[in-house]
Amino acid sequence: MNKAQKTILFIIWLAVMVWGVIGVFQRMIHGELLVNYGSYVPWGLWVAAKTYFVGISVGASLLAWVIYAFNIRQLRPVARPALLISVVTMVAGLIVISFDLGHMWRIYEVFTRPNFASMLAIATWLSMAHLIYVAAALLIELKTGQADSNTLRTMGWIGIFLALTFSGGNGAEFAAMISSPYWHSSLGPILSIGGALLSGVALVLASIALFPFDREYENPQVLKILSRTVVGLIFFVILLEWSEFSISMWYARGEDFDLLSSILFGPYAYVFWLFHIVAGSVIPVILLVLKPGQRAVAGIGGAMAAIFYFAVRLNHVIPGQMTPSMKGLQEAYTDKWLTFSYFPSANEWAVFGFAVALSIALFYLGIRYLPFCSTKSIEEGGK
Repeated sequence: MNKAQKTILFIIWLAVMVWGVIGVFQRMIHGELLVNYGSYVPWGLWVAAKTYFVGISVGASLLAWVIYAFNIRQLRPVARPALLISVVTMVAGLIVISFDLGHMWRIYEVFTRPNFASMLAIATWLSMAHLIYVAAALLIELKTGQADSNTLRTMGWIGIFLALTFSGGNGAEFAAMISSPYWHSSLGPILSIGGALLSGVALVLASIALFPFDREYENPQVLKILSRTVVGLIFFVILLEWSEFSISMWYARGEDFDLLSSILFGPYAYVFWLFHIVAGSVIPVILLVLKPGQRAVAGIGGAMAAIFYFAVRLNHVIPGQMTPSMKGLQEAYTDKWLTFSYFPSANEWAVFGFAVALSIALFYLGIRYLPFCSTKSIEEGGK
């Protein structure tokens, strides 16, 4: 990347960051008066963004834990950037969801007086446990670089258990809600884990292909392995979605059928077909199958798979709130906050842009100032 390209990217990042800071300032001053969700649709863009960032964090960390647990030496250099991405996206997820809280400064109360009968409380505790464990593993890697293989295996198996529990718990936040037939599905936790792996591994692939960590990351064989993994995960997620959609829509009636029909053929059908299927699945599969070992192609394919998986998170969070719990409820009372239609406001997009720009900045600072250069000492220490 030449100087002109870097300058253009920096200007774009700076514009997004300034826009995001303005959005954060507006949120702090006006509260939630500038958002477009309300009493019937209380969860919007920021909740979808939280599930998206947290999913990436879990998926990226799972890649590192599998490498540790099974001592996959060929992929050993990938563990460090995977852990960095996991920490950065987890921080972004926690920040963006804090703006969704009506009294965001009371967030400490989930730790001082938690209600463990609530899936939200359990998920919050698991979030912090996940972040602390991943950050500790990254610090151990960066500080010592000499952990033996048995220690890494132990860290890996503990991490796998924690990440799967955390990801399944996040999926259960929605799946346990019996009031929403769209969310109340036994496939929810499994799809949450599959989506986390897809978005997380895809972003790791994009990062090591497009960013200059070290020569060890330029190994075409490493890119090929991760590219094939991403392709396999895309097909796995599509299979789960096909199962969910086909069974729920089989008899062409019921609340599930109406909701899924709106996703596939409604006014926002382009989110599913254009962003998720075409840009997030078909094009990445073509790129990663044809030239999996070429850095630019693998980087673009991985980036598209990771970025456009956000469409899945949007389609999971928002449509589940679009059906009235009682027929005629939307006509019984009228107010701007009592509506079942929703599209994110400019303020919501600005705060989301702030979270994205912040995560990019943290990632850049991490690869610039943390010792990512060489992992040969680690390999030797693990023998």
